Amino acid sequence: MQNTLLHINLLSTENGMKTNNETSKENNKPYNKPKGNYIETLASAYLCSEGYQIVARNYAYKGGELDIIARDGKTLVFVEVKSVWNNQQGNPAARVNALKQKKIWKTACHFLATQKDEAPQGFDTPCRFDVLTARAYQKPLQFAHYKNAFEGTQVIPQI
Repeated sequence: MQNTLLHINLLSTENGMKTNNETSKENNKPYNKPKGNYIETLASAYLCSEGYQIVARNYAYKGGELDIIARDGKTLVFVEVKSVWNNQQGNPAARVNALKQKKIWKTACHFLATQKDEAPQGFDTPCRFDVLTARAYQKPLQFAHYKNAFEGTQVIPQI
């Protein structure tokens, strides 16, 4: 597993993003959505700076979502982006647990089976699962990039 860091200048007041536990709604998913979208946009910029081509963002299927789908050469990369906004929230990579991995994997299978323009070889398309994490309270913002963070080793679901 390779770990790459990128520094991005980010002021805590940009885009009205709160960087600490300023509200009791911190665990409210609708409240966190704009923050997640913001970090995913920065993550997309990071991947582009590393030579990746963004194929899709926020691809959803049956309760699962792929934050970013990118191409690294001939390999299709399904990228999960996780962030924490204060030092009380722990390691963001730990949030990609077995249940989350399974949802990502099932959604990736659906993408491979249905998106023939991006995956003309279907399930034979070379692909991998990466995780990008950020501690948004740290300045400058840094991404940790975990390539091949996990493998999809289950039986291919019926789509």
